Amino acid sequence: MRAQYAMALDAGSGAGRCVLVNLENREVHSAYQEWGYTVPPGLGMMAADLNPAEFWRILGEVSRQAMSNAAIQPEQVVAVSSTSQREGIVLLDESGAELYAGPNRDYRAVIEGMQLTNSCGDELYRRSGHFPASMTGAARLLWCKNHAPQIYERVRHLQSINDWILFRLSHEYACEPTNAAETSLYDLSSQDWAYDIIEKLELPGEIFPPVFPAGTKIGVVTPQASIETGLRPGTPVVIGGADTQCGLLGCGTIRLNEVAAISGTTTPVQMVTASPIQDPGGRLWGGAHIVPGLCIVESNAGGSGSVYQWYRDSFYTDAIERGKTSGQNPYEVMNADAALSQPGCMGIQSYVGIMIFNARTLSMPPNVIILGMSPLASSGVCSRPLITRAVLESLAFAVKANLQQVLDLVGVTPGAISACGGLANSLLYLEILANTLQLPVRVPQIKEGTAVGAAICAGIGGGAYRTFEEGVSALVHIEAEIQPDARLCKQYQSFYRKWFKSLENLMALSTRN
Repeated sequence: MRAQYAMALDAGSGAGRCVLVNLENREVHSAYQEWGYTVPPGLGMMAADLNPAEFWRILGEVSRQAMSNAAIQPEQVVAVSSTSQREGIVLLDESGAELYAGPNRDYRAVIEGMQLTNSCGDELYRRSGHFPASMTGAARLLWCKNHAPQIYERVRHLQSINDWILFRLSHEYACEPTNAAETSLYDLSSQDWAYDIIEKLELPGEIFPPVFPAGTKIGVVTPQASIETGLRPGTPVVIGGADTQCGLLGCGTIRLNEVAAISGTTTPVQMVTASPIQDPGGRLWGGAHIVPGLCIVESNAGGSGSVYQWYRDSFYTDAIERGKTSGQNPYEVMNADAALSQPGCMGIQSYVGIMIFNARTLSMPPNVIILGMSPLASSGVCSRPLITRAVLESLAFAVKANLQQVLDLVGVTPGAISACGGLANSLLYLEILANTLQLPVRVPQIKEGTAVGAAICAGIGGGAYRTFEEGVSALVHIEAEIQPDARLCKQYQSFYRKWFKSLENLMALSTRN
């Protein structure tokens, strides 16, 4: 019998990805293609559109490429599921044509978000775990109502990006709780749309799709989607979920009080809870876990992978050029550079892209690098390796600050933290994280935890697994557990305190200005 695979289509912030996971031996094959966004005319740089036709073309190409890389036939794919960046939505007309498609970085509805927060923000937060910020579905729908009636009047379906992918595969409308809550219009307690609030806001209740648990088969690949993706017609199409919660699943973080840092484009820090937990200060998000019956509480450390990518593109262009001929990953060069530098980076501190999460305000980070007390003391003080390590240390420090917010709210200290995503490929980052948190850091064999989580959903819907626990047992193997070093822990507590104090000063200064 030929090997069977689960497929996950992942619509990330910076790229489309297809991951195929062998259901027997965890062998992984993937394909990846970057994509971008456009600024719609007349709306300023805070607005962003995604091109549905281009995104779908890329997802079709990576699907074909992943199957080619694995040297498998389409019939070996037992099921396909999806995951995506959170907050992104697609609005469709009666025929299923896209009227509006916005990524999680589309902030055109900032005024509507502020108005919603003032009028019913506390109620929406209590019900959905989310304040109605500018990137939520609630704010964007009101923006369309106020500024694009030619779109609003034709809207018949609202989809998250990952649910839109499933619609393009199967022509079935559906959603699941993890991304539904990101709209601010889903009730975590009743596990359905908050239709009373939707009616109060005078939004059309009929556009919201039926809610199914992750792992539910909602349809099959249509003949047209088969042509576009290379998948076999009739392949089961299965509900997945939001990228961060799929990442929890891909880390094996499915038990109460377990914590994971999904270190991708940003680094959400989530703890598993038995029921929705509200932060009295409104700083943290609540949400649904992929596993039915479980919830999460979340803080967010801000840009991580995006910061490291920006730093690569800005300061390691030589490594990028060499890598085109040598095949060496520029990130490996960066991590090797950082490892040459001593902990604490001789006083250099980075605050680029990081944040201490506050869901009520979502304030911007300071975005500065402090070059130490005596930058001219020697030629080595401001060397590239030192600054590279300072950037890595800041990303770990931000995880600590945000994890502490979660622990303060829940009142439980975990025995370890799991990590997946691109930064989990850096052993140095993981060591810094373990020493900063004074906790073991568990790392799965397959670092693409988000795609693995969606693949587990596909395996359940395709009949390979009966439960999420069974899927995790089959596909999630902990490759390493990075232990904290007592000596370095002591050093990093001092470094962290200085870093955090400087951050407070920077934030106070920006507030005064």
